[in-house]
Amino acid sequence: MRRTRLAVSGVLFLSGIASAGILDNFNNWARSDRIEVNLPWLPFENETRCYDELGCINITRTWYHLINRPFNVFPLPRSVINTRFILYTRLNPSEGQLLRANNQSIEKSNLDIDKKTKFIIHGFIDTPLSNWVRDMRDELLKHQDVNVIVVDWAGGSLPLYTQATANTRLVGLELAYLINYLMKNYEVDPKSIHIIGHSLGAHTAGYAGALVPGLGRITGLDPAEPYFQGMPAHVRLDPSDADLVDVIHTDGKGILFLGYGMSQPCGHLDFYPNDGKEQPGCDITQSPLVPLTLIRDGLEEASRVLVACNHVRAIKLFTDSINSQCPYIGHQCSNYNLFREGRCFTCKSGTGCAIMGYHADTTPGLVDKEVSPQSKSQETIGSRYFLTTGKEYPYCHRMYRISVELAHPPHAETWVQGHLKASIFSPHGAIHMDLTPSGDMRLEHGSTYSTMVSHPVDMAGDVRKVELNWEYDMNVLEPRTLCLFWCNDHLYVRNVVVEEMEMPGRGKRDAQFSSRLCSKGKKDYADISNRGRGIFLESCRSSNEFSKS
Repeated sequence: MRRTRLAVSGVLFLSGIASAGILDNFNNWARSDRIEVNLPWLPFENETRCYDELGCINITRTWYHLINRPFNVFPLPRSVINTRFILYTRLNPSEGQLLRANNQSIEKSNLDIDKKTKFIIHGFIDTPLSNWVRDMRDELLKHQDVNVIVVDWAGGSLPLYTQATANTRLVGLELAYLINYLMKNYEVDPKSIHIIGHSLGAHTAGYAGALVPGLGRITGLDPAEPYFQGMPAHVRLDPSDADLVDVIHTDGKGILFLGYGMSQPCGHLDFYPNDGKEQPGCDITQSPLVPLTLIRDGLEEASRVLVACNHVRAIKLFTDSINSQCPYIGHQCSNYNLFREGRCFTCKSGTGCAIMGYHADTTPGLVDKEVSPQSKSQETIGSRYFLTTGKEYPYCHRMYRISVELAHPPHAETWVQGHLKASIFSPHGAIHMDLTPSGDMRLEHGSTYSTMVSHPVDMAGDVRKVELNWEYDMNVLEPRTLCLFWCNDHLYVRNVVVEEMEMPGRGKRDAQFSSRLCSKGKKDYADISNRGRGIFLESCRSSNEFSKS
């Protein structure tokens, strides 16, 4: 079929569209590699540019998608991007040393090739002078005597975004060249190298990792969504870029809803704190977050909170995880709602849960000495790990599953609707929580209801008492909930089980701590009236004891 291209006022009209069947299958039409028309932004032949010793960059049809990535350009000149590598060690923790891929630069520096090396890569409209880069660098050096190298590509991270995405490919070449130079000339072990990248920096790490055989680890901190989501693996960060690729998603609402981060899994371990979309404390309409941050941390941090609070939360969570004594435990689950209902609480086969953040490489399922980390991590590709965090430091919370078993005495209603709150008491502190956070909930007597809650307090399995507060809810729009004279609005609870998750070691239980508490009355259940309270103590009597009462 002959195709004709007409340009009228900058708009292209393609003849033969109807006969080509394009409108019959929009999804196929959207994939640019299936378009056979010579559009001005789509090359028929491969376009390639080479950059001296670094190698070459090409743009083929696989880099295009009519919706996800409609435009591609080549990077700016090396002299404009001016990629620099700034070394920090415990010998020079605050005064950086400029590294280049030559013997003179390296040998005059404090770089210790026998120690592990951590690279930090900033993202779009960012610089190595940002507060978070300094904070992460300091935490890394505090935790371990390592080489910290900050990748400065501020000359290429400026708008336009399309150009910045192209520049990341050249920065990736620069980084890969430096690492390969260290491997070739100083026998640096690639498995000792860990690249940490935020936003566009995460994909930059992927480009470098693809060119470094055997690279140890890449951590992607909310990898940028525009121009990467839905694209082939070689365009974005993906599990093949390192032995371990762990990713923290915190802003995956989608760019149409001002979400800057990817939502699709792109690593071996993909973590979704608070569902990976909206982070607690980031709704500026409900809290004075920006003014407080302005006073406490200055204009730079306040502007980040205002524009990209969810997007930068991944940085804060990772930085907090480096030296925190609280483990960020993610639970593998098909979706966030099932996780919140407590259906994904176990750590089956060592891969049902994983550690988010700096210590992700210590996840039990990945450090099994009998199985290589590479083969073990392949099992988790595409999985999602969920957890909840706090709205401010300390962000790490302990995860609890609260299970309420309801009794069904003869005088009880089949079901009741209302709100249920709990207070859990331990020598280590008290926790107050809402067990029906989504509003009123229908509870059927004789059933068991579980929910996941989080709190900074670690009860260490020593739960002494639980108080349940029950309030019946009548809804005029649901006549069956109206309870005036002829119905029973009480809630009958047999027992409450509180479980706290710890990462299991070999031979340990999934839920390290579990406490089952029962009513202190003579019956085997607590009768909680509307707006009343039920008390459950640490020990449950057996059914034989109740029958004798």
